[in-house]
This record gives sequence, structure tokens and C-alpha cells, in this order.
Amino acid sequence: MTDSTWLNRDHQLIPGKELFRSERRFHLLAYTASHSQLLMRSVGQPDEAGEPETTIDLLFKPAAVVKISTDYRGLAIRCATEAESEQVKADHASMSFGRDDRVFVLESQGDSDYVVAMAVGWTEGVLGRTQQSFFNNFYPARPIIWPSQPLSGVDAGLNIASAQELIEALSAEENAMIRRERHRHVYVVMTRMIRPEGPDVTGAGVFLTRADADDAQAVITAKSVDCWIEELPIAL
Repeated sequence: MTDSTWLNRDHQLIPGKELFRSERRFHLLAYTASHSQLLMRSVGQPDEAGEPETTIDLLFKPAAVVKISTDYRGLAIRCATEAESEQVKADHASMSFGRDDRVFVLESQGDSDYVVAMAVGWTEGVLGRTQQSFFNNFYPARPIIWPSQPLSGVDAGLNIASAQELIEALSAEENAMIRRERHRHVYVVMTRMIRPEGPDVTGAGVFLTRADADDAQAVITAKSVDCWIEELPIAL
């Protein structure tokens, strides 16, 4: 169960109006040049006693100007007043702002930052174990690929694991020069969609555990896509 809000209309974004407030900790999670999306997150820890169960993903789009911190302990977001908006845009005179570019003020522990964007929105809920964010969900397209990053589009690839990290995740042995006499299985989620030119079979994603693959399969199957799991041995 998730709770979502998306604000991009004049009647929703009144100058000076507070839009969002939380006492939780937020950090900068991702930015992509595709549609200039800026994503912040408050992490949920449903397995930790006393910690919030839900994750909150907070998205600005498209973000034209950004002045933020990487971490906030408590966060409030409001629409800038007309005077604040004029000042921010004057400080960036080289930029060409449109009518729908709005200044969102971020306030935390007495400090203020801002993002100039057309819209802001957030989703709160329990994030699935293989789900990267609430704003990059799986959907049946071509090619069928399981989302591997929090936002779709151009990405720096900073969350791509190295080959060594993969080996360490599968085996505690440090000697990489040993004969490849052992193996571990990974779990490949396969999909089949019927196209006019014939069936399209694709490996949508590879997962280290069966539980993660089962989680991804459930999401894909819910989209009415034929989906199954194949085990693939990796030599170590």
C-alpha cells in the first residue's frame, strides 16, 4: 500500500504554501539528465524495531537549478514567496526560466536550500526488496529489462557492482587465482511476450538469490507478462 502525491498545478503551488514536512532523515539518492529528475529518499527499515517501516521517495522534475545538501535531518518543503522566487531567478540570470518553473524552498534545522523545477511529488510505502525506487517501476516494454537504478534514463552507473564485488558476494574465498572447480547459481528472470512478428523471449534481470528473483517475477507477472525463473551456474 503506497500513498502518492504529485504537485504541478497553479492551485496546488501557491507562493509561500508549505507542501511537505517530515521529521525523518532524507538524503540525495539520484539524479538523471533524462528529464532532469532529482530524487531524495528517507529509508524505511521494516525489520528494525523502532525504525520507520516505510520509505519516502521525493522527486523534483524537471530540475533546472539545484542548491541542496546531500543529507537533511528533518525536512520541510514550501513554495517560495514571490520575492524569494524573484531573487533566486535573478541569481541565475544566465538561465532562461519558463512560466512553469517554480522555486521550491527546502528547510532543515534553520538552513534553507532550493530547487527550481516544474513539479514535486512523493510516494510513501514499503519498498519491495528488489525495487529500486517508487519512481522507476517495471513495465512491459521492449526490451523487457528489470529496473536496475532508482531513475530511468541516463545514469552514471555508480551502483554497478564490479566483478570482484560479485565474487565476494558469492564466495568468501579471497584467492581469485584458484582453479574454477566450484560454482554458484544465479537466478535469471525470463519473460515471453507475443509480438506481431513472433514471440519475444528476454532475460529481464539476474538475481543473486531465489527470493529476490521470486519478488521480481511476482511484479512482472502482475503486468500480465509470461515470466519464469531459470538457474544459471557461475564458475568461481
